[in-house]
Amino acid sequence: MSAATLSARRRDLALALVVTLGFGAAVSMARVLDVARPTLRAVIQDEAPYLAPETARRLALGFGGLAADWYWLNALQYVGRKIEEQARSTRLGFEQAVQLDRIKAVDPRVLVRLFDMIATLDPRFTGVYEFAAVVLPAVDVEAAIMLLEKGIRANPEEWYLHQQLAYIYWQRGDNLAAADAFRRGSRMTKARWMAYMAEKMEAKGDDPDVARAMYARMYEQAQDEQVKEWARRRLMELQSLEERRAIRGVLSAFIKAQQRCPRDWTEVTAALASAGLPVSPLGPPLDPSGAPYMLVLSPLGCDVTLHPVSTVPRG
Repeated sequence: MSAATLSARRRDLALALVVTLGFGAAVSMARVLDVARPTLRAVIQDEAPYLAPETARRLALGFGGLAADWYWLNALQYVGRKIEEQARSTRLGFEQAVQLDRIKAVDPRVLVRLFDMIATLDPRFTGVYEFAAVVLPAVDVEAAIMLLEKGIRANPEEWYLHQQLAYIYWQRGDNLAAADAFRRGSRMTKARWMAYMAEKMEAKGDDPDVARAMYARMYEQAQDEQVKEWARRRLMELQSLEERRAIRGVLSAFIKAQQRCPRDWTEVTAALASAGLPVSPLGPPLDPSGAPYMLVLSPLGCDVTLHPVSTVPRG
């Protein structure tokens, strides 16, 4: 056997040993975490991680990414259970009840601790910051801001983390802070368009065009499919609000001309189509989900609303 062959075999054996030991360490850590969780539940009746984030990072022995994945799965399962609880407690359909940025059933202490644990174990796991920016502000906006700042410190070049931080401020109504987050992102990353968004935020932060640009960017760059679907639904909501505004304009023009409300959609189908609204062959205008809008007639007048089967978010 040549010296080169012997050396190669030794390298292979060493690599196999490292992989084996690494796998063993990962399994051992998972067992430690599994044992800790029931103890925690019995004491404080929640599902927050038992270990402090920094302690868990040291115990991970270089397998922080694997441990972060384990906690990430637990976080998603926790949110999933709370979504089911919230859906059962409301009269709305499941799709309407389950909106990531409106989940109130979660315990903020649990959610904050889980997200912080993941970010500490694997600071470059950017998916957790993206998900937290949508879910966390509904229960603890300050914790959401702190987590995004932590993510930016670890990943200053990732432009979408700056955008997520700007989104949190914008949702809170702090347009100046949102503009500052965008401007900082334009300086720290290659996303020069953020400087333009900063100017738009300062000038007209409540403009529908700003909201559309925000959600469109989040939809385009989302790594998590749930966040992507959430952004798509927000874009549907904005489009529907604009369509209903246009429909009300058509109804007002009909009332002014006829001194009454239309009896059904067929009386204004042509006007709706002329306004650029998608219209069913049967007459009703269609919302972004493809469901027909409902014409609401009452002694006080007429209006338009979403159909019960529509999947466009309601409020």
